[in-house]
Amino acid sequence: MSVLVRLKQFIHTIFITVLFFGFGLASADVSNDKYFVFVGEKISVEPVIPIQGERKVDQQFIAKYRVLEKIYGNYDSELIEFDVFDHRGFPPFAKYEHALIYIVIHNGKYYHAKYMYSPLFETVDGKWAGPYDAYDYSYVNNIDTQIKPEIILFRKPVTFDISHWKPSDVKKFYPKPYYKIKGKQAIAVYGNYVPELFLLKQHGVLRARGDFQ
Repeated sequence: MSVLVRLKQFIHTIFITVLFFGFGLASADVSNDKYFVFVGEKISVEPVIPIQGERKVDQQFIAKYRVLEKIYGNYDSELIEFDVFDHRGFPPFAKYEHALIYIVIHNGKYYHAKYMYSPLFETVDGKWAGPYDAYDYSYVNNIDTQIKPEIILFRKPVTFDISHWKPSDVKKFYPKPYYKIKGKQAIAVYGNYVPELFLLKQHGVLRARGDFQ
């Protein structure tokens, strides 16, 4: 491992330590026992066939994942099964082999926290990171965040098909310099590692939902 990579890892570790402890993000007043957050590897995501005559706003799925890394909360098994409800059809997070997934525990059962995930990809130094997320950074609670996107060296190119996107939407969701646009693909250049991805969700959407106050 090169000196430059070692230095980058050291700086990253110091930065996360300051974020978690310097700003009290690990203290009891922002904890929430109903959540379990983990780096997951997809095993299967299967639709639940509705009972004849039954009408539901959301489609239901049963997801099975391998827990690769526990980020927040407690869970004792290597495998986890949880219910997913999504009114748009097949859940977006399940399109990726790996994702940072948010589980809500209710009456002893596990449910996917609606629309809460970050796609994850392996980096050259063996970590997990996600590409720059315009939604999280533009969320009102995160406007003044001290978390910044950084250049991520992914093990394999992280690309997104933009062939059916309007130019205005490409500019909004895959902006330069965070993405490189090449033909009909947006290639991720910047992103964040898992701890920062969790903090962006914690301070943004989750806090807006009334959690982690």
